[in-house]
Amino acid sequence: MPENSQETNELTSRSVESLLDRPHPEGYREEWVERVRAAADEGARETVQLLVFRLEDEWLALPCRAIKDICPVSSIHRIPQRTNQVLHGITNIRGELHLAVSLRSLLGLNQRKEDAAVLSRRVYPRMILIQRGADAFAFRVDEVYGVVPFETEGMQAVPVTVGKSLATYSLGLFRLQDQPVGYLDDELVFHSLINQYL
Repeated sequence: MPENSQETNELTSRSVESLLDRPHPEGYREEWVERVRAAADEGARETVQLLVFRLEDEWLALPCRAIKDICPVSSIHRIPQRTNQVLHGITNIRGELHLAVSLRSLLGLNQRKEDAAVLSRRVYPRMILIQRGADAFAFRVDEVYGVVPFETEGMQAVPVTVGKSLATYSLGLFRLQDQPVGYLDDELVFHSLINQYL
């Protein structure tokens, strides 16, 4: 038994060093390399919050950063000599007038291909108001599923069978309840609406 604390400290120090100098168990190093790699991959995953909705039989999503409001369908008033297939007029949303557009026409979804897959318990049309800076547009949708988190690394390429306009505005596809959902490029949607209809 050591007579003083200095001898005790030296013994403790030697004991710790002997533990550290022991050979690693088989597979120890590989296991920790995998743990560190998995943690790094987890941190690198980008997750975005998306609002999922349906137009006709197409399920689509926009990032929540672009969504200003979701509300009941409101009347649309035509603008003389300005109204066309995409720009339908103006609408009143919570006391403010906004341009009402047809996202359906912008994306080339004018013809229903098949029966729509229903994902929500309560299905009824809504208006979605999107905004970027001072620019805002309202459009009608047939169903709103809600907000879902999505890891961008799980995005799939848009198949060649998708219509040209929709493919142009889509960043890719992901699956929700086994249903393909088109992830729309909100920057391109705003760019097209602002440059063509403002």
